[in-house]
Amino acid sequence: MILIKKILEAIGVIALVLFSFYYTEKAIVILESNDPIMKEIKNKVNEKEEAAIDAKVEDNYIIPGYNGLAVDLEKSFTKMKGYGSYNDALLVFEEVTPSISIDDYYDKYISSGNGISTNIALVFPIDNSSYIGNVIDILKDTNTVSTFFIDGEYIDANTSFVTNLVSNGNEIELLSYNNGYDELLFKASIDKIKTLTSTIPKYCYATYDNEEILNLCSKLSMHTIIPTLRLESDIYSNLKGNLRSGSIISIKLTESNLSSLKVLINYIKQRGFNLVTLDTLLNEARDEK
Repeated sequence: MILIKKILEAIGVIALVLFSFYYTEKAIVILESNDPIMKEIKNKVNEKEEAAIDAKVEDNYIIPGYNGLAVDLEKSFTKMKGYGSYNDALLVFEEVTPSISIDDYYDKYISSGNGISTNIALVFPIDNSSYIGNVIDILKDTNTVSTFFIDGEYIDANTSFVTNLVSNGNEIELLSYNNGYDELLFKASIDKIKTLTSTIPKYCYATYDNEEILNLCSKLSMHTIIPTLRLESDIYSNLKGNLRSGSIISIKLTESNLSSLKVLINYIKQRGFNLVTLDTLLNEARDEK
């Protein structure tokens, strides 16, 4: 009986402590909600918050969405309470993901970013060693990063080249394996890229609607991109008049195109666009909060 009595007393004490914590927390919430700073924060919510933008699905294509912003009431209140008054600059935001995201659809093609920022991505399909060193030098000279879609057979034979590209901020994605799409070889090359770069390939490359590529990459939870612009010759002339935010610009490596590449990059930057990797372009997260 004594033991049972002690157990019951202990349970009572624990229940009392929990009850006390609960009501203390409720009291704090009530006090905060009545605080002038918290009231001012809540009054500003509709003005400061931004709704997320859903990804747009049109037939077999999808355009990335864009995260929204919501005010974190507690964190904002804590910062302003320490400051002593309401201050817009001390508002703390959290990102809100779209209801419809590109990551809900791997069976659609992506042909551009959302165009909300001034970002543009250059991509280079690579299946041999021609002109690669020259491209790397131009990217370094212009302080530019890009995305390289590389054939798996070439990766196997040039591992140091792949790691060097990534160390300079570029992105590596898989183009094919010996110009084919055998699933086992494709997956093996993906694993090779993971090992060499400590990054996970996310994108596949198609020049046109291609169900073989789309189905394979969808199965592997990878997005298939079709470039907004494919520049195969006279790259500078063919770019002018066709430049817009969110573009994915694919450039074929030839001697003639290489001689115009630096001019093309400088022109894009002079027009006020930022050159980023494909993953940065298609990421639905905000650049700034």
